[in-house]
Amino acid sequence: MKIISAEIRKVQTDIGEIVFTFERKHIKNINLRIKHNGEAFVSAPPCVPEATVDAFVADKCDYIHNALDSFRKHDIQKSEKQYISGENITFLGKNMRINVIKDTQEYVSCDGVYVYIHVKRPDYYNRKKNLLNNWLREQCSTVFNEITEEVYKKFVPYNIAFPQLKLRNMISRWGSCLPDKGIITLNKRLIEAPKNCIEYVVYHEFCHFIHPNHSKQFYTLLQIMLPDWRESKKLLENIIVG
Repeated sequence: MKIISAEIRKVQTDIGEIVFTFERKHIKNINLRIKHNGEAFVSAPPCVPEATVDAFVADKCDYIHNALDSFRKHDIQKSEKQYISGENITFLGKNMRINVIKDTQEYVSCDGVYVYIHVKRPDYYNRKKNLLNNWLREQCSTVFNEITEEVYKKFVPYNIAFPQLKLRNMISRWGSCLPDKGIITLNKRLIEAPKNCIEYVVYHEFCHFIHPNHSKQFYTLLQIMLPDWRESKKLLENIIVG
């Protein structure tokens, strides 16, 4: 069903704030759907007032929070690692294997097939976990900054200052931005995705510096800047969620 318009809305409820994407479509009823990545979508006919939609979401708050908690627990179970040789790890869209190596020096390296964890004590779980997480954090910083610098070049004509890039763990979003403060925040889990998917998220956030909401103008600009954004978005959701 073709989307007439879309925007991000927030509703305060007794059990917390609910953030959702509100879409206008040529449909008969108000519909709610929640993706496995924690994103909530509400669609409604063009004639339905926003207050009615907000009330609908507030009425469904228990269901929404229960669904998000269920997905979150599932993701936590999926992400728990033992940090042992042979275990899988997804990095920049590739499925690699962990290889733990006993060594006098402690560090992490990668050859495109294996991610090597060099550690003095191969049975020391916390040390292996910290080494790998620190390495992934460094990779996030390097890769995300490189992509941001490349994407920024296409937005120079709009007189946008180069943004401050922040990295964090995010449950329901791939990224976010604060146009007034010149900040883009990216989900650390994006390091699991191919570079073109990370580029899509960065383009998406840069477009918000021009159009703060998900208006028709926003999607028109995104289409101009990145014609295949829909394919990248779909691939991103399949890789990280699926």
